[in-house]
Amino acid sequence: MKSKILAKPRASRRPLVATAIAALSVGTAAAADTELLDVLLKNGTITQTQYRALSQKGGNLGGADLLEILQKNGAITKDQYSSLSKKQSAPVAAAPAKAEDKDAAHVKLGEKGLEIESNDGNFKAKIGGRIQVDTQVNFNDNHNGQADHANTDLDNGVGFRRLRLYTEGIMWKDYEYRFEYDWARNGGGVNGITDAYLKYLHFKPFTITIGQMNEGKSMESVMSNNYLTFIERSLPNNAFIESGPNSKYQVGIMAETFEKAFNMPWTVRGGITTESVGAPAPGNSSNNTSAGNTNRNGFSGNTSYQLVGRGTLAPLYSKEDGYVLHTGVWGSWRSVNNNYNADGTYRNGGWQYLSQPDTDIDRTAWINTGNLTKGNKDAPGSFRADEVAMFGAELAGSYGPVHMEAEYMQAQIAGQGYSNQDLLQGFYVQGGWFLTGENRPYDEKKGTWNRVIPHSNFLFGDGWGAWEIAARYDTMDMNTKHINGGSINAGTLGVNWYLTPKVRFMTNWVHIFGTQTGSAGKCTTSATGNDTIGCFNGLSPDIWETAVRLDF
Repeated sequence: MKSKILAKPRASRRPLVATAIAALSVGTAAAADTELLDVLLKNGTITQTQYRALSQKGGNLGGADLLEILQKNGAITKDQYSSLSKKQSAPVAAAPAKAEDKDAAHVKLGEKGLEIESNDGNFKAKIGGRIQVDTQVNFNDNHNGQADHANTDLDNGVGFRRLRLYTEGIMWKDYEYRFEYDWARNGGGVNGITDAYLKYLHFKPFTITIGQMNEGKSMESVMSNNYLTFIERSLPNNAFIESGPNSKYQVGIMAETFEKAFNMPWTVRGGITTESVGAPAPGNSSNNTSAGNTNRNGFSGNTSYQLVGRGTLAPLYSKEDGYVLHTGVWGSWRSVNNNYNADGTYRNGGWQYLSQPDTDIDRTAWINTGNLTKGNKDAPGSFRADEVAMFGAELAGSYGPVHMEAEYMQAQIAGQGYSNQDLLQGFYVQGGWFLTGENRPYDEKKGTWNRVIPHSNFLFGDGWGAWEIAARYDTMDMNTKHINGGSINAGTLGVNWYLTPKVRFMTNWVHIFGTQTGSAGKCTTSATGNDTIGCFNGLSPDIWETAVRLDF
């Protein structure tokens, strides 16, 4: 049969081949496909077996299958087969939407989650979230010989670190919105709200955002927790930005922009914020529902507010060559809300800084200033935090598979009873190395690290994902002339396995080198002041943490 086919004059088959190729390019209907196959079979261009195989494809002639058969049978040359195959595999441009379908939408489900977009591009919506589960096992717990100690044992356990769902999108091209809720945050209720904002995009890259959002302090806190090198952020980040009443998610208005100057990416962001709808009140480190909460409808006075800004510059940067040198500074000034009863006794308000010892399951505040406003109004020996001025400096870089990062932060307390000697401060230094050769990407729009992309995903036995080892030293000192908040020095070793860009296993070994308080050895359960911080004096446990990180 094959010799019969080859015996046919090539000229007599070319019109039929052209017809077949035309059918491939325009997507001929099933009836026309069958008719064409009948003609090809009748003229000997294809065999009976090939006819049956192509007929079973139904409605598209099998595309590449037909081209392969035509080349095999000598109807087209190898060069023609290669050229036509490339055209066949090229994406076909979508037909323009009909006028009556301008409000129709299409749905996509992929690496970016579930996305819905109108055909005219004016409206977009996305649904996503993250699931983060942590475990903690503790060693060498120590009561330091205190007979009247509080419960200083760190608890072992497993729990949700974050459990978030969000929706975000675009309306009328110029307006971006985002709403996110975390069921694992601050006991739920309204406190679970993280992002809830509207952003105006018309003049992008310059944008204006109104609502509750990240206030924008620190490279590590601006970065998504999906991209963190370690399970927990550093001690100064937790104390100054993440924990207590100073939660980084705050209601306000912010303006920002980004650009490049001589191939050097830079960002600027700043605005005014008040407080978070999801943070505990000063003096209450657990949630925002117990006594002492700053309730705006319960004789609590004006809300506190802050002016905040951050700027970054990457003087050395090449995305293609895989290197960056990042620098950044940020600062803020906050007017603190303080309220007193008619007899001068304290009612509510104030400010507070606290942090756990780089842990999650047990988040006991081992360093804690307590409420910085305490005592009767204007009485001798009382304290009132009227203002807080903060400053931070950032330095980071990467070259090939190696990356490093360091930040310094401070907070100056001012007000009745305080002086310029009441400066709280901390810093961290960390570095990492991708054993599998990946480079840590840089986010030019936010001035921080971006998502790690493995060279090969751990899927279907096709690869091993990305492996990273890392180390960090961090310290936080909140002992000053008038503040006895404690201090901690800690070291962390970490191993990360990125199975895919959005699935990761993490393990950290944390060692607390020591804790100190201004009143060494003092350990009482007094309800006044912050004496219980002395219960952790001298403790140096080892902590083994593991985590699963998944976002979608």
